Amino acid sequence: MFPLSRMLRLGLAGGSLYVLNWIFPILFAHWHAGNACPHLGLVPACYLVMVCYAAMGITALFWNKQLSWLFFSGAVPVIFMAMIGTVLEITGLPTCPRSDTGLPLCYMSLLVGVMMLVVFLYVLKLERIKTD
Repeated sequence: MFPLSRMLRLGLAGGSLYVLNWIFPILFAHWHAGNACPHLGLVPACYLVMVCYAAMGITALFWNKQLSWLFFSGAVPVIFMAMIGTVLEITGLPTCPRSDTGLPLCYMSLLVGVMMLVVFLYVLKLERIKTD
């Protein structure tokens, strides 16, 4: 039987893979057309989001408490960019790529990013209790 913390870490890795599955079609569309996602300076935001979710997934797969900084360095920018995109979408400035149903993906990224951060903090708490 798997301990709860291990199952949650596998869920975090699965969540990262799920989001990366969303991002790759947008990256390909951006690569071909150049306008599929907004830019932060010279860098497309989709590329940054991909790197951040990959960092969170790597941290979940190769668990080490010393790698917590890698998860946070992925989660904080993702949540921040998703919050900015969500605010811009709500105020009437469409900036985020859309899903097939028309839902802005920054809404989904905000939801998934916050949920992954909460689960990661809970895993850290479980690991701390286990070592005490």
